Amino acid sequence: MRTARALEPPEDRTILDLSGLEVDNLLAVLALLGLLRALEHSRPEWRARVSWVGRPWRARLHLSADVTEDAVASTVNEAVSKIASSFEFNGHINVNFTLEELRAYFEAKKTDPINALLLSALCAEQPLKKGEPRPAPLVMMFGQGHQNFLERLVTVSRLEALDEEPRKKGAIKKDGATKIAEALFKPWKRTDKTASLRWDPLDDQRYALRFGDPSKAGAASTVHGANRLACIGLLSFPCLPNHQYPNARGAARQEEEVVFVWPVWAAPLSLACIEALLSHPEVMAMRTGRVRALGVAEIYRARRVSNGKFRSVTRGIPEVESAGQPASRNR
Repeated sequence: MRTARALEPPEDRTILDLSGLEVDNLLAVLALLGLLRALEHSRPEWRARVSWVGRPWRARLHLSADVTEDAVASTVNEAVSKIASSFEFNGHINVNFTLEELRAYFEAKKTDPINALLLSALCAEQPLKKGEPRPAPLVMMFGQGHQNFLERLVTVSRLEALDEEPRKKGAIKKDGATKIAEALFKPWKRTDKTASLRWDPLDDQRYALRFGDPSKAGAASTVHGANRLACIGLLSFPCLPNHQYPNARGAARQEEEVVFVWPVWAAPLSLACIEALLSHPEVMAMRTGRVRALGVAEIYRARRVSNGKFRSVTRGIPEVESAGQPASRNR
């Protein structure tokens, strides 16, 4: 039997503002979940939790230990690298497994918690499209423009140190912990020339919104530390078989488009609690009033959009701004 003390909430000995995590940005939401998974992986005794305060909403990290921002960044950097080191896809660079390959992979990795979670976040056994399992909603690239999702997932998650202004003489190399700290504790400047997974709304570069040709300008600069964290955050979004499309946590189908839905909560929550909210049917239906008792203050929705052959995501808008357009419960 649990004692009354065991049921008490963890003591907050450190509270850090996560100034870099934008509440309306899917990349930031994924990065937040990656942060918590990394801390639970390497420092479970810190009992990491996150809350939102505002408005405007600001994320805060709660820890049951006396810890500095530098210590958090260093610990998370090492944990991300360790988790990512186990990623493997049997030679695949995109999510294009046959059903037989997927089942064999599941069987081989069922005792490996990291790869089992990762594979379930990429696709499910059903439904099939042209004999292959459909990719998860968060899979945004399939080889178009030499953008290979699994190849990028491995490369980005394992790449730590970066040269600032790499084309300039005397460039300063920033290590992985510094890039993680920039993503978590500072407003994003998006100066990194590394690959992204197309989860940041600013990855969507359209001709109509640019003075010049975006294809000649190259890919948009990004926040490398946020992308590394988001690669780990992907593990929190498994898929389940469904009759027409994969039933994915945090994703819904609204008419013919995919939308991503996430809550904003007031009390400090652990990774498991946040994942439970992301699966809650009333959260997915954007019925904030029905989940206020669970501490949900607001619910955001972002649309997956296509620009030619490239997929991107819009910024999230809260329930009040999308009234009359609730996310479908048929996922």
